Amino acid sequence: MPPPPLPVDPTPLSDLLTQAEKSLLNEARGRKKEIDFYVRVGDSHLEAALSSIKNGDYRSSERELDIYRKAMTEAMKTTAVQQESRRILAKKIEQNLYKQIKTLEAVELLFPIERQEFAAAALKHAKQLRVQALNAAFASGDTLKDPDEQKKPKADSPNKDGSAQIEKPSAPTLALAFVARDLVRDSVSGKTGAHSPRRVSYAPVARRSWPTQSPNDYLTEEEDDKVREAQSADARAKVFMKIADRRIQLITGKAPPPVEKQSGKKGEKKAEEEERDWGVLKTTSRAELLKHYSRAIEECMAKIEDAYERNPKSLTVGKALATLREATDRHLQVLKSLTAEVTDESEMSALRDAIEEAELANKGARDGVKAK
Repeated sequence: MPPPPLPVDPTPLSDLLTQAEKSLLNEARGRKKEIDFYVRVGDSHLEAALSSIKNGDYRSSERELDIYRKAMTEAMKTTAVQQESRRILAKKIEQNLYKQIKTLEAVELLFPIERQEFAAAALKHAKQLRVQALNAAFASGDTLKDPDEQKKPKADSPNKDGSAQIEKPSAPTLALAFVARDLVRDSVSGKTGAHSPRRVSYAPVARRSWPTQSPNDYLTEEEDDKVREAQSADARAKVFMKIADRRIQLITGKAPPPVEKQSGKKGEKKAEEEERDWGVLKTTSRAELLKHYSRAIEECMAKIEDAYERNPKSLTVGKALATLREATDRHLQVLKSLTAEVTDESEMSALRDAIEEAELANKGARDGVKAK
């Protein structure tokens, strides 16, 4: 992995552990318990990093992030060399990293701007580890398939008419379309310029507990309620695209076409009615609104991915992908039209992130729809 933009402490993890942690490591018998130990160390030091930065102590937070990164790296290294139960162990690490990434995103937002790259590097590192864990989890199975991959005909399995039978490729998990966006990001960034993505937590789903809304959350209370109420993948996709549309409308002053077209009086909802149903958006900078847009798109992708993992045959996943594709088609036209008028550096960075997120979501949705 590439080094972060700030110097890394070369001190090995063994010298950074507390005496109590060293004792626990010595008591860990077997690779599985050793992996559990490193994950617990990662969790505890990540929480310490969050607590420190909340108190304005970024130096302590950076030290805790360094220990967190080294602990999770050790957990992944130990898992990678396992011959037995590697899939199970890798999946467990992936699930832990999923939750840790949400905390890292909160930590990043609290860092002072001049030191934010350190937290961004820790976040990027965790995402890279998550991709590695996913690869290890699926390496011995047939779950991950390339959407464009066609299996060769089986010579020993002819059809009734004597022709060779062609086995249909299985639908890919959205890990290919969405988790792979972390791998594709480098190539996309090469087109738009290097920048650090600024994203906050994925919205949780039924199998994960919903966190209490924090003061830093970008959703209004009404929007948050609508996300909670929308249980199916397609319903939630429509909610998140509405949330994204509202941010674009506030940025441009023009309302984009609705996600779900309506006619007559239903399509002429008054502004005050929308504010009552969806809440009043806080007045903020265009850069912040663009960041909020990126967060809505990414949360939508995470929702669809989770829905697919629970039920790959669900028809709502295909509908959700279609909604995401159609909406990001519209959004990209608006976002790209803004590049000529943006002069502020922070706003340009946020705009690049928004375009990148929309492009990745659009590509993932198109690939997913083709596979479905």
